[in-house]
Amino acid sequence: MAFESEAQHDTIPKGDLVPSYGFRPFLEALVIGIAVFAAISLTTTFIYKYTLDALKGEIREGLARTASVIAPSINGDLHRQFHSREQETSPEYARALVPLSNALRTDKSIAYVYTVVLRDGKVYFVLDPTPPGILNDDGLEEKSHIMQEYADAPAELLLAIRRQKTVTSKEPYQDAWGSFMSGFAPFYDSTGRFVGIVAVEIKADNYYARLEPVKRATVRAVVTGFFTAFTIASLVWFMRNFSRVINSSRSQIYADLIEARKTNSESRHDN
Repeated sequence: MAFESEAQHDTIPKGDLVPSYGFRPFLEALVIGIAVFAAISLTTTFIYKYTLDALKGEIREGLARTASVIAPSINGDLHRQFHSREQETSPEYARALVPLSNALRTDKSIAYVYTVVLRDGKVYFVLDPTPPGILNDDGLEEKSHIMQEYADAPAELLLAIRRQKTVTSKEPYQDAWGSFMSGFAPFYDSTGRFVGIVAVEIKADNYYARLEPVKRATVRAVVTGFFTAFTIASLVWFMRNFSRVINSSRSQIYADLIEARKTNSESRHDN
């Protein structure tokens, strides 16, 4: 009997320790949810920036390409003959406007197309197919006239006319006629000498409207990312909370088993 009691006593786990695990379902779910949302947000931001830059570049390239296509069709020799507003009623002026008028009819996104020259460090308009007499909301005539100074010419236009090269706006700029994105290209006379710059403008509203789908898609992606992260965090919370309940029940059963074995051992010793 003593040998049997000692053998049974040896099967009882030493000590009263019950396996215990640290469960923090809410904290764990919160950390994982934030990590998932941060990863999605960073990825979305990278894609948004890359796509937006690519789209902006495509718009700028389109403006530069349009200006470069129009430039060779401008008669540089005829262009040199225009020096005063009175010439705007002449057949020569009407003939010189034809390439610009055709561009306006062909591409409805173009707001303005015109030519400028540089005189004594100042920029002056020459050709503009906009019909005369049309006023904008500020009471300014939409059409620019021969040798009308372009006092607030954008920096990109100055760069194009001084370096005689094709340039585009990096971002929309503001002048007396509104806010625009533009492409500027040089044109020449029959001897190959530089004459001036042709400008092709689209309204800033048009520019931003082209970018809007990318922004909307990004917002949708971020919102979707948030709900995805929330769903994953909820699943983590549920699974970890369930595991905590299971572990608690197992620990209680384990403790009850130890207590029962101790009681049974003590009873055998008493007998």
